[in-house]
Amino acid sequence: MRLPKFVCVTLLMAAALSTPATKHAHADQRRDWMVAPQPAGTYANIDLVFPGAQLQLEHRIPIYGVANELNLKASVLPTLVFMESQVDADFRLVVLSLGASAGVRDTFHNITVEPNGRFDRLARRDLEFGGTFENLVAGFGEARGTLSLPLNEHAVFLSVNAVRFEGGPDRTFDWRLGIMRDAGMLLRSDTTLFLKHRSFGAIGPQVQILNYPLNGVRNTQVNYGFTFTTRPGLRPRNDIFFLSVLLGIGGTVNGVPTGDVYGNHLFKMPVTFQLAYRTVLEISGPRRAGSSD
Repeated sequence: MRLPKFVCVTLLMAAALSTPATKHAHADQRRDWMVAPQPAGTYANIDLVFPGAQLQLEHRIPIYGVANELNLKASVLPTLVFMESQVDADFRLVVLSLGASAGVRDTFHNITVEPNGRFDRLARRDLEFGGTFENLVAGFGEARGTLSLPLNEHAVFLSVNAVRFEGGPDRTFDWRLGIMRDAGMLLRSDTTLFLKHRSFGAIGPQVQILNYPLNGVRNTQVNYGFTFTTRPGLRPRNDIFFLSVLLGIGGTVNGVPTGDVYGNHLFKMPVTFQLAYRTVLEISGPRRAGSSD
């Protein structure tokens, strides 16, 4: 996700691994394996996302055992409406991760609304179908803190909190978040309580809090939904299915009901979703027991 992230899905989607094993272990890989801490190594993550694909190269460096880790990533994400390239660095200290990202996004269907113009989904749909969109290239940067806290064998609390700086013009539609926003600072918090089991994967309620400017006024918006992830088993090991659905209900955005504004304008509901399938290819994994130096 951070897909999906359209997607660089979430920290869970970015965590990928694995080691060769016996046929028995191949058959028994947990369906919630992506929720657990991942070992060191270099991996290629290949995502099929709606509506596009992503290629990500990931390198994990352990620091003082397995509790701490430096995670470096580079990715390219082409979709039908935008193409994005970014680099990420995350430093994990047991259950807390501190990270940063920088990248460039080329939006093929950029929708910018004139000052005092309508910005609800219906108005944006008219612009889209009327061909009133443009190409926009803009940079972005992000600093974030992530808390991944196992509560017990079957529950994991995950909270990703970020400060993001977006370039480009004001009153622009954000295809990732499903909001109209000005350029500048955006605050984002995604919190999920995962209930997990090796037989089905992990699922849980999600709350997203956004704070962003529009027409010079900062809005705080709360979205609700769920996230589900599992290993579908299309490969013997190391594949992931991911679905996240969020609804924007209640409150207003610059005086307009959130339910009329939030979400992809190609849909009539105030909804955004991230849907992805990931396969993980090990380039160089951790040292195996009994291997020579």
